This record gives sequence, C-alpha cells and structure tokens, in this order.
Amino acid sequence: MVHKVTLISWRAPWGATPVALVHGRIAGIALDGNAVVLRAATERRILRCAPLRVAGPLRTAAAAHAMLDASLQRSLSARELLAACDLRGLTDFDVAVLRALARVPHGATATYGEIAAAIGSPRAARAVGGALGRNPFPVLLPCHRVVSAAGIGGYGGAAGSRWRPGGEAPLDFKRRLLQREGVSAA
Repeated sequence: MVHKVTLISWRAPWGATPVALVHGRIAGIALDGNAVVLRAATERRILRCAPLRVAGPLRTAAAAHAMLDASLQRSLSARELLAACDLRGLTDFDVAVLRALARVPHGATATYGEIAAAIGSPRAARAVGGALGRNPFPVLLPCHRVVSAAGIGGYGGAAGSRWRPGGEAPLDFKRRLLQREGVSAA
C-alpha cells in the first residue's frame, strides 16, 4: 500500500488546525496552522517506513474530528489514543514517552521526572522534555499535561514552530488547556 497523506482542517476551539491522516491514523497536528510544513514533515517521517498492514480506526475525516474533539472533553484510554496515532518513524525513546503520556488522564498532570521514571529512565527528565517538544500529536497525546516539578514547565506544541493558537503565547495556551481540564496552572 502506498502512503497517502490526507490533510483535514479540524475546527479546534482556538481555530482551524491542520491534521495529517495516513491510513486511518493521525500522523501529525499543526498547532501553528501551517499545513504545508505539516505535510512535508509527515511525508519525511512516514514515507521511509514500511506500510501499515491494517488501517487505523479513523477511516473518515468525521471520525478524526470526533476523536480530536473527545480528547479535549474527557479521558480517552491510552489504547484509544495510541491506536489513533501513526507512531512510525519516531525513535524508540520518543514512542516510549508518548505511550507513557497517553496514560496521563484528562484533568491530571505528571512531571517530566514521573514520565522518565515510568519509562524506566528516571534520570532522563530533560530528554523527556525534548521528546515532548517533538510530539507530532500535540493536544491528542497531551504534552500540555506534563509539568515541571517546580511549576508549569515549557510548551512547544510542535518542534521548531512559531505557533500562537488564538494569538496566545505557548505557555498561556498550555495554561488554558489545563484550565479547560480543571487543572490549576501556575
């Protein structure tokens, strides 16, 4: 099967957000709104990988929209979240971090150190931050739920982007996402 990247526009609460789909799975989300960069990054990551044998659960744009909307409103199981994401082309470390991240429930937070410990690398808190900065599925795999032991920590939303959803700075956006989930964010 040939890899085909399909772009859809998700009507997120902060505005239109490009989402890349490949064979029934979300392959990337561009909080910066740049669909061209999203497509290129997705193709660069996915096209070098072996094709998927089984389509993912998101066979229509409507199914992808429903999954994304649900991820902002309630806890989805780690299994549901991970089945919806195309993790191919990511490093083993990044996949381990994203799998641990998927287990952080809606309305809760974890520290970088807790994620590091959960993947068996308790001294790798900074590396966890790097993996979260590369997360191609921001909001769906909720990197905004990871905070520093001393406060809110950072938030990139997508590696190297200069995104400002709704005109907000990244940390303000992280605070707003946490507040939507009922989490007090300093």
